[in-house]
Amino acid sequence: MNKKILKTLGLILTILVLVGFGKTVAAEKKTGNDTALKETLVIAQKSDAKTLDPQKSIDTVSNKVMQMMFDTLTSMDENLNIEPGLAEKWERVDDYSMIFHLRKGVKFHNGDTMTAEDVKYSLDRAIASPQASYLFNPIKEVAIIDENTVKVTTKEPFGPLLKHLSTTNGSIINKRAAVEAGDDVFKNPVGTGQHKFKEWITGDRIVLESFPESWKGESKIKNVVFKNIPEVSNRMISLETGEIDVAFDIGIMDREAVMNHKKLELVEVEAPSSLYLAFDQTNPLFVDIRVRQAIAYAVDNRVLAEAVFRGAAVPANSTLPTVVAGYNPDSNIYEVNIEKAKELLKEAGYPDGFNIKLWVNDESTRVDMCVIIQDQLKAVGINVEIEVFEWGTYLSKTLEQNKQLYLFSWNVSSGDADAALYPMFHSSQRNGSANRSNYVSKEADELLDKARNSVNEDERNLIYKEVQDILQRDLPHYTLVFPKLNLGMNKNVKGLLMKKTGYIDITNTYITKDNK
Repeated sequence: MNKKILKTLGLILTILVLVGFGKTVAAEKKTGNDTALKETLVIAQKSDAKTLDPQKSIDTVSNKVMQMMFDTLTSMDENLNIEPGLAEKWERVDDYSMIFHLRKGVKFHNGDTMTAEDVKYSLDRAIASPQASYLFNPIKEVAIIDENTVKVTTKEPFGPLLKHLSTTNGSIINKRAAVEAGDDVFKNPVGTGQHKFKEWITGDRIVLESFPESWKGESKIKNVVFKNIPEVSNRMISLETGEIDVAFDIGIMDREAVMNHKKLELVEVEAPSSLYLAFDQTNPLFVDIRVRQAIAYAVDNRVLAEAVFRGAAVPANSTLPTVVAGYNPDSNIYEVNIEKAKELLKEAGYPDGFNIKLWVNDESTRVDMCVIIQDQLKAVGINVEIEVFEWGTYLSKTLEQNKQLYLFSWNVSSGDADAALYPMFHSSQRNGSANRSNYVSKEADELLDKARNSVNEDERNLIYKEVQDILQRDLPHYTLVFPKLNLGMNKNVKGLLMKKTGYIDITNTYITKDNK
């Protein structure tokens, strides 16, 4: 699309969003109810949630909302370490089984007391879910021992169990509400979190309210509003004017402005996240590894890290992010080599290059990456047309077969290497699941199975390092950078914790008077 058109559309959208949002805030101020403003936390995200069904979620935007409404058996601290959640303690029976002791007296939002029945129902649902099965299908049985105790037995020894149980997909839902309402229950979700569902105005906002009977204690934040503000510039403007309190995904160009703003604070974490170019191997063009290698040799990820991210990302040398246990610092790096790339294309039958589309979602940083990649590939005769999609559409498009080249991301939700490498590269995860590049390797499959079937962390980490070497050799996709995750917030928001997963913990958050 013509750049002038894009800029014009962006300006129009900015005006429309600011006018609409400004009216809402002005109306609140006219009430004179300062207390309500202090008790309401307004958070901006880049898109609307896709679902409020925790067992069917695959995107972080939805998860950021749900992790405030639901709890899990185990929890993860800001450094990816496991700690108690709805299970106050657990013990391993043998390599196949663990017993979990539930907190007593935990209340659901509908007033029901949580029991082992709810835990079994939720985990059985996760096992059966196409979206969550890659995390939970190793579970053979969830057995109820008594009202407050469950036994989880796996088909094989399963090392990642505790971390996988901490993910949004492992959320514990209310069995009675779900059975009575069916899928409609997720129009009014019932969890045990500190905040409960109030309303969802599709495309605009999701509103949560405090749950006084939370086992964590009542939150000082009475209302949480998740606003859908797709344009990064609009999120920044809304943050500066005080119309929102927190903005996820501050743009690279705005990071310095937030850091230098007397009323704002930038929170940034090294995260288990990656951005990569994916090669769909149902596309005949990408079946030839020489084509994939040529692209890797032509794309300079150091330029991407420096020019686009300006210190907010590091060039990747592997498929596994640096903060995840098992990361291999010695994996093969594709140093830029234009002549080598041209030679490989010639050998593959493309001496003059070829034309291709590069798909990306409508996030400005990623579009900027694609513009640079487009220019870099032109040097070896590959002519790239960039196609930009809205996030929801993009998620659907990238599940298609015979895809074009596309830029995608992965966040290791459980902080365990299995949650990155197994879903993205095991052959069982093709055809509509997370292995969107449709990669098949018996060698990789066997190692990934071996790693997840071990309960020895040192052994697992060694296996994952070997897997990374295979993936760098086979190039089902080319990992470009490991980006940091960030948010901007007003300094009057206190006690907010951002975890390395990118999610936030507002258990102890409160809002002081506005900064003057």
